[in-house]
Amino acid sequence: MERVRKEQVVAEIRQILSRASSCIAVDFSGVPMTTFTPIRKECAKNEVKFVVVKNTLAKIAVKETAYADMAKFFKGMTALIVTTRDDQTVGAKILKKFAEKEKAFVVKGGVLEGKILSPADVKMLSEMPGKPELQAKLLGTLQAVPQKFVCLLAAVPQSFLRVLAAYRDKKEQGN
Repeated sequence: MERVRKEQVVAEIRQILSRASSCIAVDFSGVPMTTFTPIRKECAKNEVKFVVVKNTLAKIAVKETAYADMAKFFKGMTALIVTTRDDQTVGAKILKKFAEKEKAFVVKGGVLEGKILSPADVKMLSEMPGKPELQAKLLGTLQAVPQKFVCLLAAVPQSFLRVLAAYRDKKEQGN
């Protein structure tokens, strides 16, 4: 690869990482090439980048960035799964989905908001609920309080009406 092309690749990696919210490095040695098309399509559909990198160029690209600590992961055959949206769990979830099918994917580690993630941390990240799920749970919780309050307010007159109905029934039976 000529020098100009190498500089372009380094610039592309830096640009992708500049918009990233999380990045996971995986070893894909032993993964059949037929797996790459489905994983790339899934990543593209979810605004996640799946980038196969040359280790030396990746090390240069991450220097002086928030992902500088990832340089230690650039050994062997490396691919980066870069999440470029607010929900940082998406990339880890896609990786988990394909790693279950292809046992050859090995997580080397990752970075989330400037903090290094171990393979166990990446696994934990993949099992966490995503942003839409958390928002739905929060909305449900926020709606539950006023809903229960309204039910409580309605229960008092309903109870009073039941007492009156029972008293009426008692009076009718007595006559």
